[in-house]
Amino acid sequence: MLRVGLTGGIGAGKSTVASELASLGAVIVDSDKIAREVVEPGTDGLAAVVEAFGPDVLDDDGALDRPALGRIVFADDEARARLNGILHPRIGARTGDLVAAAPSDAVLVHDVPLLVENGMEAAFALVVVVDAPEDVRVERLGRTRDMSAEDARSRIRAQATTDARRAAADVWIDNVGSEDEVRAGVRALWHDRLVPFEAAIRAGTVTPWPEEDVAADPTWPDQARRLAARLVLAGREHVDRVEHVGPTAAPGGSAPDVIDLLVLSDASPDELAGPFGGIGFPTAGDGRFGSADPVRPVRVTVAPESSDVAGGLLDARERARRAE
Repeated sequence: MLRVGLTGGIGAGKSTVASELASLGAVIVDSDKIAREVVEPGTDGLAAVVEAFGPDVLDDDGALDRPALGRIVFADDEARARLNGILHPRIGARTGDLVAAAPSDAVLVHDVPLLVENGMEAAFALVVVVDAPEDVRVERLGRTRDMSAEDARSRIRAQATTDARRAAADVWIDNVGSEDEVRAGVRALWHDRLVPFEAAIRAGTVTPWPEEDVAADPTWPDQARRLAARLVLAGREHVDRVEHVGPTAAPGGSAPDVIDLLVLSDASPDELAGPFGGIGFPTAGDGRFGSADPVRPVRVTVAPESSDVAGGLLDARERARRAE
């Protein structure tokens, strides 16, 4: 199974990407839909919301009056925290049910509008961000939601910045062309990356580590940071920290296009094989791991911080940085 995070700001066209992925066979877990389901009439979630905030949060039909609830919680941090305490466990449980019910070979796409705002990037093996220029988004929101330009810009600027989304993105989709062009790009992503990635996770296949030097990529550090965060989250208490080492950690220098990461841990590679494999890092032999992502080769070395292996890799990184 491959778990992908899909996000994008309001008006960016994320729903088009999600619908195309669904048509190709992806299992879509829509966080907004789940958030609505857990407070539908008759649910214990709605009952808990009414108990916390009173009957005025219901409309005449007994359903949740979202604007009325919004007026209470968005101006009051304590009230918002109380609401989140009701919703988040139920959303998490429902999401868990959907994940458990998905086929073992699924490409599971979590459609999460606030993925970046909530710092959820590390929970997924890959993050896809859909974006478009602000003016394009404002025009779309006026056309599809009858939203004024002022309201649209206010909503856009209340969300994560473009820079924050770029920092989180493994895949960036500029949704500025026609819908057919966007869908064609999604199909290419599906066939060229997502399907092979999922198959490699199940097979435990590591993407080969290239040996030929290429020109320095200024995004190597950001890529390493995202990958390291996934390993830290997957390894939990077994991982002390993850360091970017090797030639791609030296600024400005040409190097083979492989991200080298050092996982500082007293756990054995066997203990980490399950957690790392599940997030897209199969074992590669000799106590190391690689990436199942066909587009991003990664070489992961696990060692205690006090070991000669760790010391040598960290020293080599510092020497390379000083040389630059």
